[in-house]
Amino acid sequence: MKKRVAFIVLIFLILIGIGTASIFAYQQLYKKGSLKWYQQKIKVVEADEIGKGVKTITCGEDCSIYNSNYQKVVDQEVHKLSDKDYSLENALWFYNPYGTNTTSMNVYFTTSDASSIRYKIHVEDETIADYSNILYNEGENNLTKYHSYQIIGFIPGMENEVTLEVLDEEEQVVDSETFHFQMPDIKSDVDIKVQVTDGDSTEELTNGLYSVLGHDKNFNSNIYLYDNNGILRAELPLQSYRTDRILWIDDMMVYNYKKNGFVFVNRLGKIEKIYQIDNYEMHHDFEYDEEKNKLLILASLKDSGTIEDRIISLDLDTGEVEEVLDMKDYFKEAYESASKVKIKNAYGTDDIDWIHLNSIDLVGDDLILSSRELSAIIRMNDIYTEPKIEYTIADQTVFEGTEIESKNYTKVGDFVAQAGQHSVTYIEDDSLEYGQYYLILYNNNYNTADSRPDFDWSVYPGTGTYSEGEKSMYYKYLVNEDDKTFELVDSIDLPYSSIVSSVEHLDDNIITSSGKSNCYEEFDQDRNLIRSYHYSAEKYAYRVFKYPFTNYWFYENE
Repeated sequence: MKKRVAFIVLIFLILIGIGTASIFAYQQLYKKGSLKWYQQKIKVVEADEIGKGVKTITCGEDCSIYNSNYQKVVDQEVHKLSDKDYSLENALWFYNPYGTNTTSMNVYFTTSDASSIRYKIHVEDETIADYSNILYNEGENNLTKYHSYQIIGFIPGMENEVTLEVLDEEEQVVDSETFHFQMPDIKSDVDIKVQVTDGDSTEELTNGLYSVLGHDKNFNSNIYLYDNNGILRAELPLQSYRTDRILWIDDMMVYNYKKNGFVFVNRLGKIEKIYQIDNYEMHHDFEYDEEKNKLLILASLKDSGTIEDRIISLDLDTGEVEEVLDMKDYFKEAYESASKVKIKNAYGTDDIDWIHLNSIDLVGDDLILSSRELSAIIRMNDIYTEPKIEYTIADQTVFEGTEIESKNYTKVGDFVAQAGQHSVTYIEDDSLEYGQYYLILYNNNYNTADSRPDFDWSVYPGTGTYSEGEKSMYYKYLVNEDDKTFELVDSIDLPYSSIVSSVEHLDDNIITSSGKSNCYEEFDQDRNLIRSYHYSAEKYAYRVFKYPFTNYWFYENE
């Protein structure tokens, strides 16, 4: 009898265990963020308020587009429909299916012959010019029978007329169709049209879209893309923080969507890869090492007591994060001096912002870094093996009497060295002798460094404060590593911006952004202003870079 009771109890306990395990397994399978959870939440619905037959995705407020399961389920739902045959006349339209471009539409259809597609967007507003491009696809010579595109350029809050033209291999129109969509408003408080002022130059602007980065605030600051006429053509949402540039890797657009997360987005808007740098927070800049397939990222180590003083690598094959440089190891005197200064940093915390790295450029296994707090450009060589300071470029007073003094290059010529600079970029030129190259930068001309309150700024005449200054400048240095010198060979006077700024060479033109003056500008090869753009902002935009988006959205820009 006892054995029978014991047996029954044992069976009962086993059943309870099985039941508990089953409940746990069910909960894990359907827990928030899991594949099954998203399969239950994500629905394809009609978006008739946008246009007849337009599809869109619904999921709910607790869903996140920055989740690989979300992207996978959405992609499955899109393919269930897009894998069917659609003619041009009866094309399948999806409003922003992957959630990565709030003013975009995806379109899917087939043509009887291999073709390319040109599109044009028109709105009934004579102040907004039509927008046109030839769409990029992966077919040979950009020709295919199977068409799938993310179309950008729609004007939010307005009825948009979009015409698709089918082009043969000679780029002759063989068919066309026009569609009408009432695009939703964007939630962000940014200009649909920025103020445009033409300069004296009659040269052409470069093709592409100006990416306004870090508009008005650091957090939830999306990417806004403007055309050459100053019209908003795309909004790429971010989860938190800003991104500071866009890279293209493996035919995908790469940017950070939060302080410790990066995404790879394909040409249709799908997030293909998501990376985390959990113990670090990125800031200001990142670069791609193609040879090692790694991102090199300016970062702060959480809870370390300092900020903006490290460089980490993110292995794109494994997702592994490694610390490459801790600048305290190389600028000990500057750090120790700053650590004695008790002042809140720009983020309102007690963490010591003693070097404030704000740009990074990769040259082989070497890095060109910009330190705003030291008003210094730093070249670090052999970063993966035996890192060392190769040189610094700064006024001689910055490192005078320190262990770095011998590393500082000699200034050649009568000019004021950079102060509080941003966007230092290496420019190679085959016409130069070995050991020579150019560095371009935005010289903010800003004479404040909170961690160095006793520094004598008298050697920087003409510099300004946080809120007032006469001008900032585009600078171009000729660096000679043999002679250990730097020389100012070109400059452009720019609207004053004590902080937040950028410069860029694109084709033969120069793109500049003066964030504190709420403007960005494009100059021709003779440094004459072609056009300037002024935007509304309570504070500023951090940077503006221009990208052509060729072989991504566009086959060529028109």
